[in-house]
Amino acid sequence: MRPQETDEDVVGVLLSDVLEDIGVDNGQLLLAPGPDNQFVRETVIVDAEDQETVQCGTLVMLIGSRGRAALPKIRTLIPDLPTAIAVKGSEDELDAVQELLRPSGIGLIAVAPAMRWDQFESIARDRIREPALSGEASSIMHRDLFAIAQTTATLTNGHVVIEDPANRVLAYSPASNDVDELRRLSILARRGPERYQKLLKESGVYKHLQAAEAPIHVEANPQEGLRERVAIGIHAGSRVLGYIWLQEGTEPLAPNTDRIMVGAARHAAIELVRHRNEQSQSMRRDRVSSLLSGTAQVHSQAQSAGIDPSRPAALVLISAGGLNQSASGLQLRRGELANLAAIHAAAYRPGAVVGAIGLEIAIILPDLDPVKSLPAINRLVNVIVRDAKTHLHFQVQAAVGPVVERLDSLHTTLEHVRSVLTVLEGTPSIHVASYSDVETTVLTKELLDLLASRTRLRHEGITRLCRRYPEFATTLLTYLEFFGDVNRCAEELAIHRNTVHYRLRRACEVAGIDLQLPDERLLAHLQIRLWTYSEGRR
Repeated sequence: MRPQETDEDVVGVLLSDVLEDIGVDNGQLLLAPGPDNQFVRETVIVDAEDQETVQCGTLVMLIGSRGRAALPKIRTLIPDLPTAIAVKGSEDELDAVQELLRPSGIGLIAVAPAMRWDQFESIARDRIREPALSGEASSIMHRDLFAIAQTTATLTNGHVVIEDPANRVLAYSPASNDVDELRRLSILARRGPERYQKLLKESGVYKHLQAAEAPIHVEANPQEGLRERVAIGIHAGSRVLGYIWLQEGTEPLAPNTDRIMVGAARHAAIELVRHRNEQSQSMRRDRVSSLLSGTAQVHSQAQSAGIDPSRPAALVLISAGGLNQSASGLQLRRGELANLAAIHAAAYRPGAVVGAIGLEIAIILPDLDPVKSLPAINRLVNVIVRDAKTHLHFQVQAAVGPVVERLDSLHTTLEHVRSVLTVLEGTPSIHVASYSDVETTVLTKELLDLLASRTRLRHEGITRLCRRYPEFATTLLTYLEFFGDVNRCAEELAIHRNTVHYRLRRACEVAGIDLQLPDERLLAHLQIRLWTYSEGRR
């Protein structure tokens, strides 16, 4: 016998909670434990030849015998009153074991032959050691899952149900009249009807969902009242945390449905794992800030998220600040935008982190190829901006930062990426831009900001020109920006070219400068640009 080490403070979990993680295809509860014997506090692997006793609150994994052959050893375990005994075999093969255990109040689990005992033990042990969710954390988790269900339904034109591994409904998108019988009964009963679950199990759907992180299409079955479905498992490593089911509605499913389902499953996995660890709301809000802090906190936060901080990464900022809504309405819309962005980002990179930072939604994309990733990131961001307009009905702008060599240096790009958003705010027709697209504009703005902070770096004559003769100053700036082309300057300002000559002469007289001198031209250009920038004239 090999007992699993336990801590004194392990309270235990319900046997049903352990079975949720095991999955319906790997472990079937044939006999529930008695009402006073529901909690599992430890796991023990027992060989049929072992003579040691076990304790109350134990989940016994009986190896070395199967079906009826397990009866002799099980008789010796009954006086110890473990919570449940797991034995390999089918329901028919374990019929005699059920009869033996029924009066004892000990549960019985039929384990699939393909399920490895070490994997079974690992899953059970991990669940036992997880802290239970508080009422507040559980409520937050369900709100987050409902938001994922709604966003996924919106992006795919379907109806979504999120289930746990025991097929209990955790969340669903708002239903309409075009749902089929299975979805209607699942929502009403908060669980998939048994005959439908049996049908899906026999068809091998659950085996596929548990084995791979890939969607599976289930054809319509008019005889059973089932419409076409797409399903995907929610995975965390080797563990299955649940399933997402998408039912086709009156409209055809979106062309990129499979990709959206992958993103939704990854996003749901992050939320389920986070809430199982009972991270607080403030920790959830601060994870983006932590990764962009430039401190040692980056490494611990990255490692907890399964991200390598030494790999290349990029930052994307999305602004919805232009929405004219109340504070609560704006917060709701940002939440919808964050969910939409998270699903798309998770489909692109499993380790993507999405959250609010200030008034923007930040997307941190880790583990990138420093050469090939940027075009793919731009495509991803364009899809997010497009879907925000199509499905959320508001226009957003997004700034794509450069790919840096290491995630732990990503914080150095934050202000640059914010500067890109600032440039975009002045150009509503451009919805997505990378830093390289507007680098010159960003650097010019930063240079002007620097000059604005150094008030003594001013030419008195040019200052006098801007204050007293703004039209002359504007004409001089336009002339300089068109490389001394009087005709283009006149066309831009809608004045006669002779007027341009007059204003230029007067501007030079007032400012006391000579446009034939390169330094004076440069100084005039910079200072008048700073004046228009500070005054918001252009």
